Amino acid sequence: MKPDLMSASEAAQRLSVHPKTIGRLLRIGKLAGLKIANRWLIEEAALAEFSRGYVGKRGWRKGRARKVKENESCVIRESKQRGASRRIQH
Repeated sequence: MKPDLMSASEAAQRLSVHPKTIGRLLRIGKLAGLKIANRWLIEEAALAEFSRGYVGKRGWRKGRARKVKENESCVIRESKQRGASRRIQH
């Protein structure tokens, strides 16, 4: 019996996420798939198993300041691009 395979873009449509999100999930190993000829292929059963526990939520982008607690007066963050720390006043 041949397994039903789909591309990363088809999987993205089924989960209502961007194809790059599927690629990232495949690279970090949270979603199982096969990489053949520089393309990801995902079995329908693996996608169904993954989608049961997947909650797609948007997180903070890299390089953005974190949320400030009420008792903090400022946040100091390191900037990798500039190599220096920057103080953000609130």
